[in-house]
Amino acid sequence: MPGPAPKPESNRRRYNKPRSYGAAEPTTAPAAQPIDGRQLGIDDPHPLIAAMWDAVQSSCESTFYSEADWARLRLELWYVNRAMATPGPVSGHTWSAVQHGLNEMLLSPAIKRRAGIELKSRAVDEDAAVAVSMVGRYRQALKSV
Repeated sequence: MPGPAPKPESNRRRYNKPRSYGAAEPTTAPAAQPIDGRQLGIDDPHPLIAAMWDAVQSSCESTFYSEADWARLRLELWYVNRAMATPGPVSGHTWSAVQHGLNEMLLSPAIKRRAGIELKSRAVDEDAAVAVSMVGRYRQALKSV
């Protein structure tokens, strides 16, 4: 989509929702089964490619990937690995193709917002925070005895 990416919901000035908001029926499909130690399948991958593979496996997006998405990610990373293995600098056209492929995998925050996905960090559990502070006070009281 052309144009700037939408701002996060918390940074928007207008909080009213469009008339069509929520009118679409969501479609759900099962995600891929979690598999420990998925293999990239590239012989001698570049360290950046291996790091990207590991980062995506432990990311929150990975819970929504289907088996086809994992296969697509392997293909994208294979292409990037091949481009990085060629001597000389990576061409602008190749780099543009790489970025487009990774954006299609929803790895960019701007692309997620365009798709209507906003990830929020977990809120601090107030009960857990109170319990931790109580334990700290108990420890202080025990040390003084």
